[in-house]
Amino acid sequence: MKNKKAIIIGASSGIGKGISLGLLEKGYKIGISARRKERLDEIKKLNPEMVIVKEYDSSTEKNDKLINLLIEKLNGVDLIIYCSGIGIINKELDYSIEKKVNNLNVLGFTQVVTHAFNYFLKKGEGHIVNISSVASEIGNGISPSYNASKAYQANYLQGLRFKAFRMKMPIFLTDVRPGFVDTDILMGNKDKLFWVAPLDKACEQIIIAIERKRKIIYITKRWKIISLLIKILPERIIRLFF
Repeated sequence: MKNKKAIIIGASSGIGKGISLGLLEKGYKIGISARRKERLDEIKKLNPEMVIVKEYDSSTEKNDKLINLLIEKLNGVDLIIYCSGIGIINKELDYSIEKKVNNLNVLGFTQVVTHAFNYFLKKGEGHIVNISSVASEIGNGISPSYNASKAYQANYLQGLRFKAFRMKMPIFLTDVRPGFVDTDILMGNKDKLFWVAPLDKACEQIIIAIERKRKIIYITKRWKIISLLIKILPERIIRLFF
């Protein structure tokens, strides 16, 4: 049986690295990218024949070239995962910060998933996964661009699911919505937060969701409760927390 092949964009740390290691253990041949090449090389050392590394900044608008390069080196791909993303507290509403977040979370994301979708259209099948957030379901007064950009991602993936359905194409799109996961993005605030999932547990659940080709998955599952509360509570209550 031939190896499945995947591209993971944003694989140098956190969830992206965890997914990369998990897929590698399952026999995938992977192409990984991120800005920090030394961290990518650490993954490659585990199984050099099964890992292709490309140092890359996904906030540039050349993601199509990156994907094409990795597809060529992998000789085709079955799965493309977008793990790149940033969130910056911006109480002063500095436009340069909002622009930096949107360059990666909106423009970089859009270029990756549209290019991936069109590639899988030509191939006849495929699977796209995006690491979004529970934050996609609510606004945020201290980090407006982060939550808004994650909402854009969730909506965009749903639109592409509708498009694949209308075209009767077996292209699957998985929206992963983590709550708090024990990664560097928490900036040392782990003890001040609730329901913080261990990284290995979060990545294990994500990989199961990928294998089952789930449409939407909350990490961990208890975050469905928060999602439900967001939908039913009036804004005058929710705004006290965001």
